[in-house]
Amino acid sequence: MTTSAVIHEPSAPSNIKKLIHDLLNKKYRLSFLPEKVIYMNNGIEYYYIEVEGIDSSRFIINAYGAEAEDLFEEVHRCVICGRSICGKNEENKKGLIRYQADENRSLFVEANCINLLKKLEIAYGKEFFIQ
Repeated sequence: MTTSAVIHEPSAPSNIKKLIHDLLNKKYRLSFLPEKVIYMNNGIEYYYIEVEGIDSSRFIINAYGAEAEDLFEEVHRCVICGRSICGKNEENKKGLIRYQADENRSLFVEANCINLLKKLEIAYGKEFFIQ
């Protein structure tokens, strides 16, 4: 009698971090960020973001499974210090502050960084964070 075993094949490394940084470097902005990862009927995680270009073009990035978690954590980082402020554990979620940058965009800031963000905004204006 032959026995069988499930072999876990390693998944390809996630390129989510590189994708987000490339978009931001090319002057795209994250215009819509849902607040949580959605679990579909089959149990697979799903997350999406809306991205807007400087020419007002818009597109959506969809991610499933582990990439959905990676995308969620990458876009929910503090704009000042870069730490993930909305991870899986509840302690990180308490530090999340949504800061309204303009009528179309919110930034995420860690509670300890909000005063620095306000000082930078006074010195450079809101445009500093939008562009």
